[in-house]
Amino acid sequence: MQYYSTNGRNYLTDLCDAVTKSTAPDGGVYMPYSIPYIPKALFKNISEMSLTDIAYVVGTSLFGSDIGAEEINTIVKETLNFPIPLVQITDRVYSLELYHGPTGSFKDIGARFMSKIVEHFVNTGEVGDGRSLNILVATSGDTGSAVANAFSGVQGVRVFIFHPKDKIFWQRNNSVISAPNIIPVEIRGTFDECQQLVKMAYADKELNKNLNLTSANSINIARLLPQTFYYFHAYARILASGYTSPDITIATPCGNLGNLTAALFAKQMGLPITHIMAAGHGTDRLWGDIRDGILSVSAFNNRALSTNLSRINDLIHESPDLANIIECHTYCGTEIDSQIRDVYERFGYMMDRNTAMACKALADNIPTGSVGVFLATAHPSKYRDKIKELTGEEIPLLEYANNNNVMKSERHHTLSATFPAVRKFLYEYNN
Repeated sequence: MQYYSTNGRNYLTDLCDAVTKSTAPDGGVYMPYSIPYIPKALFKNISEMSLTDIAYVVGTSLFGSDIGAEEINTIVKETLNFPIPLVQITDRVYSLELYHGPTGSFKDIGARFMSKIVEHFVNTGEVGDGRSLNILVATSGDTGSAVANAFSGVQGVRVFIFHPKDKIFWQRNNSVISAPNIIPVEIRGTFDECQQLVKMAYADKELNKNLNLTSANSINIARLLPQTFYYFHAYARILASGYTSPDITIATPCGNLGNLTAALFAKQMGLPITHIMAAGHGTDRLWGDIRDGILSVSAFNNRALSTNLSRINDLIHESPDLANIIECHTYCGTEIDSQIRDVYERFGYMMDRNTAMACKALADNIPTGSVGVFLATAHPSKYRDKIKELTGEEIPLLEYANNNNVMKSERHHTLSATFPAVRKFLYEYNN
């Protein structure tokens, strides 16, 4: 399959280039030139299929023209070796728990799949030219842990994880592997500054050319597209519960809009999604809204979400009806806290704050007759102090895989929040 840039369809490339370059030469992000349609035959038996069987069918449809079916099958089984349960909350509301992977976050799914795609291209000699592929990640928590875990020990790949001072993600999440190819970098600044430094590195053409830079957040198409798997899986589990051809409403919390983008891809691939609710955090204004047939966001969010925002609006441009199924909902901290408390008191179900936004959007707005699924994106123990304050219940700390392999302090680097410092460090580390 070929991939084009969201800044224009004049530049086309293959999967290997899209994954290992991450952004296009014109500054856009990559989109598949055509979206494969899943054969209707899949839906006849999907309720009887396992998670890995479904992911294999969807994965070969997305990546099969570039990677052999046998390899896709192996990648799927190695990536999705943990459950993704669909938990019933009310008669027509379900929670899709995406946090049962090794670092307790939905990001495990995409990061682990991407790591296997990258490893495939490195092993086949299609990337690298004898040099390491350098992955840059800005994080204040879940992304860094998931990517570090997924890429730990992958030959020919280095992962630089930039995190703000005093937010030590591997202590907070306790899941980073002490492999030599995982390099934590503390920035004397904020998370926003970490993000900006990484963006500046991607925009530096000389740095990209010399160091083979790419990303492992949802800017990367190999991290994003596997997020479609769990929507098909949710539909299968709904059918297995006894529903026949139901209207499906999806509710997702919005960070970098990856899950919203993936839901639109799943819809275009044939999944019968009838409504998508995108829930975000805000105070006196909407985080985003559908205006004049496109998704618009606040100036602040536009800086943070521009990558997947351009993908979403590309999808809407090609299929304008998609704008009619998206609803944006914004909640303040008090509303989120109330949702966590109320759902626990009524149903005994624990949620982190992002999951609670999606749950509230669905509970308050689900269309009559629809079956709703909200994404539970992080293990509630990551929000344990707040949950204890709201409910009085103590949540045990999550037992992460590889718990004994916490990052060693001597492998930690500290830099000022300036691009020259980051640029110099990356060059020195690669010499």
